[in-house]
Amino acid sequence: MRQRDPFGTALASLRTAIEGGLAPGQHLSVADIAASLNLSTSPVREALSRLCGEGLIEDRRGLGYFTRATPLEDVLGLLDLEAAHVRLAARDAHLAGPADPSDAAVETWIGELIEVCENQPLLESLSRVRRRLAPLRGLTPSIETEAPPSDGDSIEIYYARWRITAGTIASRARRIDPDQSKYTRNIV
Repeated sequence: MRQRDPFGTALASLRTAIEGGLAPGQHLSVADIAASLNLSTSPVREALSRLCGEGLIEDRRGLGYFTRATPLEDVLGLLDLEAAHVRLAARDAHLAGPADPSDAAVETWIGELIEVCENQPLLESLSRVRRRLAPLRGLTPSIETEAPPSDGDSIEIYYARWRITAGTIASRARRIDPDQSKYTRNIV
């Protein structure tokens, strides 16, 4: 049976995969994507071209399509945006901050905050920002090696640590190693 809208299928599947957290700088193989979607390569190329025009992916001439690498300014901007969203949600929900600035404590607290906050547009925006940050955070090991200062706001300390690590995250997002298997086979 022939699909009615192969371009739409490819575009929707790629958008979902990108929003779901494909790593920055990851190679998007046209042939592998087409095979996984049971499509020809033409609609996949069209969908990749559209996403490239929207700035969601990059076309590196001679190398193919890649998920967009994230410059340092974007990483810092996303961290600042997430921090602002979290502070607004905490203020609206009248929820005190986490007891300590560890990643585990703050992430647990943000989960609780999402449960009690009633500002739906704020939560949707926070969710989009967190989805964009999730693969970036995965590019660096835990950043809790240094003992945080005992005084200060736990949220401020948490984001200050991530801002310090933003340079490492951005440099790892730009790194491309086509010989590694994770860049050669992509199932969307």
